[in-house]
Amino acid sequence: MTEHSRETHRLCFECGKRLRLERDTVHYEESGLNNVWLANVPVWRCANGHEELEIPAVDELHDLLADVIIRKAVPLVGQEVRFLRKRLEFTAQQFAVRIGVTPVHLSRLENGRRALQRQMDLLVRLYCAHLLAQKRQQPCPAELTSILAQLESGVASVSEHRFRHRRSSKKGAVQQEWTASPA
Repeated sequence: MTEHSRETHRLCFECGKRLRLERDTVHYEESGLNNVWLANVPVWRCANGHEELEIPAVDELHDLLADVIIRKAVPLVGQEVRFLRKRLEFTAQQFAVRIGVTPVHLSRLENGRRALQRQMDLLVRLYCAHLLAQKRQQPCPAELTSILAQLESGVASVSEHRFRHRRSSKKGAVQQEWTASPA
């Protein structure tokens, strides 16, 4: 049976009428993202107006969406954090522990009741990029491995440094020196 002949015999699940195939641009609400539109998607419609979407290669589509979200130039929003978490198959509890927040805080982020701070935005992007690379069996960039090891172990790195200023005089000449040390 050819694809064309199979298409002409498809029936509506709701009313049983014959469906016709059209290609259309549709809002992809099932992604959980309110700003995703898919172009040239097969849409089956019956005479009663019922629609059935046929979204090919959903896993590849979701991988592409995750990559676009991670690389976007503007800050993440809650729906995008939820999409990334779900794409990585984490529960809210598991993901919250991994990124160092409470499940309540993560819920507030995902539901838009709290904005992501820049550091949390970067952490979520970095961690998700790392896990997606692992899932695809791609190497993690070498410059990220120490940060990722800390994320995996749950150990926080030193985020502050102390700077010490030293001023000394030798034979009438003043020397000034700054040194850095972990806080």
